[in-house]
Amino acid sequence: MDNKINISGKYFFPESGDVSKNILTKFGKRYLTQYLAGQATSFEKDIAIGVGTKAATVNDTQLEFEFYRSAVKLSSTDIATSQSTGITTYAVVYKTTIPVDVTGYIKEIGLFPNKVFGTTDYSSNTISLFANPQLWTDSSGTYGISSTTQTPQIGTDYMSVTAAASQSKEYFYDLALDLAGYSANDSMTLAYYQPDLNLDYIFVRAYDSNNNYYEIRYPSITPAKYNIVPLNLSNLYDSGFGYGTTDSSNIVKISVGVKAKSSGSTTVLFDGIRINDEDTFRSDYGLISRSVIADPIFKPLGKQMDIEYRLELTF
Repeated sequence: MDNKINISGKYFFPESGDVSKNILTKFGKRYLTQYLAGQATSFEKDIAIGVGTKAATVNDTQLEFEFYRSAVKLSSTDIATSQSTGITTYAVVYKTTIPVDVTGYIKEIGLFPNKVFGTTDYSSNTISLFANPQLWTDSSGTYGISSTTQTPQIGTDYMSVTAAASQSKEYFYDLALDLAGYSANDSMTLAYYQPDLNLDYIFVRAYDSNNNYYEIRYPSITPAKYNIVPLNLSNLYDSGFGYGTTDSSNIVKISVGVKAKSSGSTTVLFDGIRINDEDTFRSDYGLISRSVIADPIFKPLGKQMDIEYRLELTF
């Protein structure tokens, strides 16, 4: 009689006992096949956590909004046969620990091959998390303003940016960034809270050493809501809102800002911004599995958190 083989995976949080079943992606199935054939380029693993809530699918290549990634520190096997059914389960267990200085709501989680590349590999990367607004300054040199008026999803604070009616307000962050290898089909994703109806648009600018810049604009969305909005980089490169001829390989600072409508002042609470590689398939660091957690798990500051991923084969 033929044996039926099933493969499944789940994430486990030992401290709370929470379990979240995963979706094994198309890339994950391909990666496991290459792994068994000895053709995988990376045998180490990372577990990443994020704040996205978009439903997991087999076509996912990354988290919706990743805010921390931790290398797997321990892997083991677990083989057990059920006395009642006679079914044997062969499991591989990956374990990692999120350190004390990381805090935020874990709403999604994923397993990746370990990624060890340079700063110009043009893969998905975090540009900034806004929990430390003092990294940002306005045109007069005044630091960004922190806010907890709404609960931040990443870190301990939002960065609050307020513009008067019909005016704009901009904050700057010094950052060496090479955009030359990112195409118009890649994306920039912004995570923020919009509490009012007076927002005209949010803008993000990438300045080169000559103060020329690209600009991308995120339109106003339904208020009183936490938003995660991706826009293709075609909206950055070809928007017509930039200034001068920008050297994409020599970006030296990023800015974020808000523009208010004439109806009144507006405030936006910034949480995070990422650049995402959308148009290339890299078998060496694609998402293996993803899970969206039904009841988000809060990772507190000052306390470690263990996470396990269990991949099971049953015969």
